[in-house]
Amino acid sequence: MVLNFILGTAAELIKVYPVIRLAREGGHSVRLIASGQSRENLLMQFRDFNLPESELLWLVQSHGDLEKSSSALKWFSRAMLVSTARARSLMPDGFVVVHGDTLSTLVGARLGRKIGLPVVHVEAGLRSASLFNPFPEEINRRLVSRRAAYHMAPDVTAEQNLKRAGVTGTIVNTGGNTLMDAVRLSGETARAKAPFALANIHRFENLNSPARWQTIIRSVLRASEKLPVVFVTHPQTRHKLSQNKEAQGLLENSRIEIRERMPFSQFIGLLKDADYLLTDGGSNQEECSYLGKPCLILRESTERVEGLDGCCVLSRFDEGVIEGFMSNPSGYERAPAFTSASPSLNILNFLEKNAHA
Repeated sequence: MVLNFILGTAAELIKVYPVIRLAREGGHSVRLIASGQSRENLLMQFRDFNLPESELLWLVQSHGDLEKSSSALKWFSRAMLVSTARARSLMPDGFVVVHGDTLSTLVGARLGRKIGLPVVHVEAGLRSASLFNPFPEEINRRLVSRRAAYHMAPDVTAEQNLKRAGVTGTIVNTGGNTLMDAVRLSGETARAKAPFALANIHRFENLNSPARWQTIIRSVLRASEKLPVVFVTHPQTRHKLSQNKEAQGLLENSRIEIRERMPFSQFIGLLKDADYLLTDGGSNQEECSYLGKPCLILRESTERVEGLDGCCVLSRFDEGVIEGFMSNPSGYERAPAFTSASPSLNILNFLEKNAHA
């Protein structure tokens, strides 16, 4: 069996790595193809997983990562114009595996369909109530669903979303998100450290909204009144702070340590050590749900259900909800919630059975 993985961001690699690992252990052929969306972060994660960079094939060559929306649009335009011949030279046979809801997911699904290879969409079926929230993720999901032959839904809710949408192809409930397997493989254990809070902010929809951005800054500063805060930044977050010197000054003059983003294994170790997390990332929500870690989600909405009945609180940028969480974050701590099943193994087993369908 041949599996072609289209990888755009480190988050995509993290979530499909358990499938890649199992496929190789099973003797299957794996091709790793980078879209060029997030070069430096993807390579950092490659090294964290001890994957040889020489194996990485480039759909579109790029330099650095995307700091601005305009940079993302420029890269996306180039990626969508990749020729059929180029795509076939990289992926002559096998399955085309894409993950989630990034622009790279859409690029990969489009090319797979264009060259006649079956597209496998991992983490399929997430939906929000609005086509433009989150943007462009919700649009990406719906467009990818039209191009996929196999929809790997992480839970019953996602499975039902796909059925209601009337997608063609085969829907598979994988019994969980592959991120659960990635967290299990991280191998990091919590270490005894002084209490601290962790913040991880990166979504363009928040960085580009003055009101949301100010609420985020206030929330991080509020956290630092009680505990030191480690604030993990991404290129787009750093760019935003360089434009907003007032916010940058407030953070730097508080009990807040600003760090660059880091490999997955290091971040998971940091998350396990932290008292709680402030984030606008969907993957972070899932990670906290597995670890039972208190998590305040700084978003208007989330398509993920993990943790919402326990350790994770969706703020909707409501000051009352934010204050309620911040006043007693330890009250949201829960026991770890790993299942015995492996979603990644379920995906691989299904593809093995359908490799010659």
